[in-house]
This record gives sequence, C-alpha cells and structure tokens, in this order.
Amino acid sequence: MPIIIGGDHSLMYPDVAALVDVYGKGNVGVIHFDAHYDASKYAFGHRINHGMPVYRLIEEGLVPGKNFIQVGLRGYYPDKESFEWMRENNFRYHTMAEVEKRGWDAVMEDIIKEANEGPEYLFISFDIDVLDPAFVPGTGTPEPGGLTPREAFPIVRRLCAESNVVGFELVELNPLADPTYVSAMNANRIVRECLTGLAMRKMGLTDKDYLSPLSTDHGQQR
Repeated sequence: MPIIIGGDHSLMYPDVAALVDVYGKGNVGVIHFDAHYDASKYAFGHRINHGMPVYRLIEEGLVPGKNFIQVGLRGYYPDKESFEWMRENNFRYHTMAEVEKRGWDAVMEDIIKEANEGPEYLFISFDIDVLDPAFVPGTGTPEPGGLTPREAFPIVRRLCAESNVVGFELVELNPLADPTYVSAMNANRIVRECLTGLAMRKMGLTDKDYLSPLSTDHGQQR
C-alpha cells in the first residue's frame, strides 16, 4: 500500500488518481484533513497546484463528491461560494466551527461512521496544516485554531484500524521553517499512528476504545 510523504498538496491529484486506476471510479473515498478545502478552479496560472487537487478530482469524475469527507476546515477560506459548491457536490465536511459547537469526540465519531458508509476503499490525505501552528509551525499556509495532536492521533489510528485504508499521504510539511523540530516530530507520529492502525486491523484489534493494557494499567491492584 502506498504511503506518500510530500511535498505540497498537489500530490493528492496523482495519488488518488492512481488508486482510482486500480480500484475504479466511484470505488475510492477520500478523508481529507486540511485547514483549507483545496478546490479552487484556478490558482497561480496552473491547472495542478496545491490549492486545487480536490476540484480536479471532482470535475474529472474520478471521485464523486459524496465520497469526500473533509476535516478541520477553518479561517478565511473556504468562503460562502465554496461551501455552496461543496454542498452541490454532496461533500461531507467537518469544520473547526463544528468542533467548537459539538465537541471533538462527537465529530470524530461521525467522521469514522461516514468513512464506513462510503465505498470499499479509502484514501487518507493528511495536510499537516490541519494541526494548529502551535504544534506545526513548519508548514506553508499555517492557520490558527486547528486540531491538537491529542485529537489527530486517535482519529488517524482509528480510521486505519476500522476502515479499509488503501493509501495514505502526509503533505505540506516544511521542517526547514521550524528550527524546534516539533513539526517533524508530530508529522512522524501521524504516519506512525497510521501504521499502528493498519497493524491493528490486520490483527483484528478494531475496538474503538482499544489501548494496550501494558500502556494503560501497571497491573497492580488499587
């Protein structure tokens, strides 16, 4: 299974398109973690760039909008027109405003449920700027008010344990912009959480509350 570490988010287009070549149009769903919706029609004079992979996948019919789930949107963009475009194409999206209103645990359960209501195969596209820049300053387009690592780690692990994930990408990391190394450390951990979830699925450990008893209980009577 491909695990891609980029690179900017223009990688999503060829990465998802390659999986669609293997599994067929309409058979691949995408969980898209990002501060931005990355579905601009035109940007910077190019048809492929980090601001428009989602638009191309939808417009070319590679992935239906109903098979897209976006998580962590916030800030000044998407705007009203962009939200309306997502609704017209039957996207499911979960903004940080929704997290503020409903709480992360409730939103996370909805995301995992929706992931398993879609097609058989699932691709996770994780833009590191979905995390708050307090935890990942090393990215090109930081946006305040994002997820914490404590929120992101379990949902990545659970999606990989409880869904049929066939590809994963982590993009938009720029460690050179962060002399503290915290960005690279959190990015590394996101990939490891994915690998842990895949191993759990292979071993049949798909209980959403599963944590190793060795790490949660010292084994002595209280």
